[in-house]
Amino acid sequence: MNIYDFRSNPIFFGRRKGRKLSKSSQLALKEGKRYFIQKKDLNNITNSKKYIILEIGFGDGDNLINSAKTNPEIFYIGSDPFLNTTSKCLEKIIKYKIKNVVIWPDDVRKIIYLFPKNSISKIKILFPDPWPKKKHKSRRLIQDDFLEIIYSIIKPKGTITIATDHDELKCWTLEKFQRYGKFEWIVKTCKDWETRPADCFQTKYELKSIMQKRKPSWFIFQKIKI
Repeated sequence: MNIYDFRSNPIFFGRRKGRKLSKSSQLALKEGKRYFIQKKDLNNITNSKKYIILEIGFGDGDNLINSAKTNPEIFYIGSDPFLNTTSKCLEKIIKYKIKNVVIWPDDVRKIIYLFPKNSISKIKILFPDPWPKKKHKSRRLIQDDFLEIIYSIIKPKGTITIATDHDELKCWTLEKFQRYGKFEWIVKTCKDWETRPADCFQTKYELKSIMQKRKPSWFIFQKIKI
């Protein structure tokens, strides 16, 4: 089976659960189930919400939570397969009583093909796993099949923001998008990709990256009409 066979169960690499969950994290996962999105809910959500941002791999939820708190008029869908980080994100959602966020607590590839066409305004993929070894490059999220899927679900002139501090993944991302040809890289000067966009918040991972002398890059691609 191909790892990008979206309509079956894509192969997931790594552990979905790391260290033992604390009692507060276990409670958050239990109480936070009401924030979990179901596949059957997608049509209702996309039909009722005019502006939807999908964040893939939200980690501890730093960007997702701050974005939702700052923009209550925007609806957010967060996806992350790791239970430890999902529980931390849910703790914040519950604490701040955020109502404009739902969570898909699993591999986004299991649900992304079900989104209606032209239903998502923005997609954010912040610091995805670079899978740095050459033998593992097929495990990277940004692949030809994945770009075809997101092109169909994102609205005309919608954007995709990708952040990474890994040099090889920077080159990989630019090459994949340029070869695909259906997105325009929105950039004028080097400052554009060296500066975090105004609609993104600093995460713990980004701060750690900077402290370790790695330079994050920010790429924004806009859907173009073909």
